[in-house]
Amino acid sequence: MSKHSLTFLSHLKIFWFQKSQNNNLSSFLARAVAGTIGIRIGNAILGYGISLILAHFLGAAGYGIYSYVIAWITLLEIPAMLGLSSLLVRELAIYQTQNSWSLAKGLLRWSNQVVFLGSVAIAIVATSIAWQLLPEMQLQTFMVAAIALPLTTLSRIRQAVMQAFRRIVTGQLPEVIIRPLLLTLLLVGSYFFIGSNMSASWAMLMYVIATVIAFTIGHFLLQQSVPEKIKQATSTYQMGDWIKSALPMLFIGGMYIINNQTDTVMLGAIRDSAEVGIYTIANRGAGFITFILVAFNMSLGPTFASLYAAGEKQKLQRLVTKSCRTIFLSALAIALVLIIFGYWFLLLFGSDFVAGQTTLTILCLGQLSNAFTGSVAVLLNMTGHQNDTAIGVTTSAVLNIILNSILIPQWGVEGAAIATASSTLVWNILLVFLVYKRLKIYASALGKLNL
Repeated sequence: MSKHSLTFLSHLKIFWFQKSQNNNLSSFLARAVAGTIGIRIGNAILGYGISLILAHFLGAAGYGIYSYVIAWITLLEIPAMLGLSSLLVRELAIYQTQNSWSLAKGLLRWSNQVVFLGSVAIAIVATSIAWQLLPEMQLQTFMVAAIALPLTTLSRIRQAVMQAFRRIVTGQLPEVIIRPLLLTLLLVGSYFFIGSNMSASWAMLMYVIATVIAFTIGHFLLQQSVPEKIKQATSTYQMGDWIKSALPMLFIGGMYIINNQTDTVMLGAIRDSAEVGIYTIANRGAGFITFILVAFNMSLGPTFASLYAAGEKQKLQRLVTKSCRTIFLSALAIALVLIIFGYWFLLLFGSDFVAGQTTLTILCLGQLSNAFTGSVAVLLNMTGHQNDTAIGVTTSAVLNIILNSILIPQWGVEGAAIATASSTLVWNILLVFLVYKRLKIYASALGKLNL
């Protein structure tokens, strides 16, 4: 065979290999995104069903207490997680590529041990502080919720591990579908025993029971997903490197959760529980817009890291642009429906919640700015630029706190919505700028106009 023929066959082999890789990537992303969207829709249906049940059984004030405590438990997950969820996604993906099974096993063991001990300690300290500060009804509900803190943090570790192993949909099932389904059944069942006189602390107890069952199922699914090579490996530890890498992730996670929970926490501290309940329902409505974004975030993280490490800059730009456009167009359609039919949506939860119609519209507009820039924070984190993400998220968190403190006393729930939407817009503009500065990637729905 001639030299030219061999060269041609070599190029042909490379072409078909790359085409196969592209098809595999597209197939994986399509399945992961579609599956995530599907179970998130299921989660939304169950979530709104739970909200309807709680809103009718507890009223605006009781539902406000329940939401307020959940917001605090979510905030407490920040220090308990130590930033390990994002680190696990990135490092486990690398270890699998490099066949570093001993390091993968060491990281799995170490992260679970650290998170469990940390979350137990934080739950004890937080309960002691709550004992001194919270009124009786909020205190009872908080003490019940604190039991679930170690389980919810360990569940987030498991989700990150399964995401790294590309078990995107399976990893989400226990918390996204199974737990809310169990909670719905437990709440409905409670009605036949205690009637409609349900308290916020009782509802929280049902949440804890559902969390325990979902955690057990999730642990079983994880054991089925861990590669045999990791199970058979001897653990190797690089704790110094892991801690050094996790600290920026911890800071980012903290700022991100603060951004998400500041409005609810400050509204509860400055105004009253009824307004917290109204705001929570409006915020849940706007949360519909994030479905597509969450689905892509869960699926794209390891892919961003792989393409960047391989130097596939053009492929990375195409992926970023196409994902941003898909996310934004889908979000725009959902936002228009929520804005147009917002009154009837809120009326489903009771006449008290109709007061949140303007709040819902403002929050929808804020979420559209989030959708326009797609998975911009994930892109920075997975390419080793987590410090830039920290700058953007911190700026947004500080602005959010300042605006909430100014606007909530004057305008209540609408003020909280304006503060949240404004800080979200600033955050995304800053991250888009930082992505272009570091990566020369256009991270928005516009992308490079010639693509």
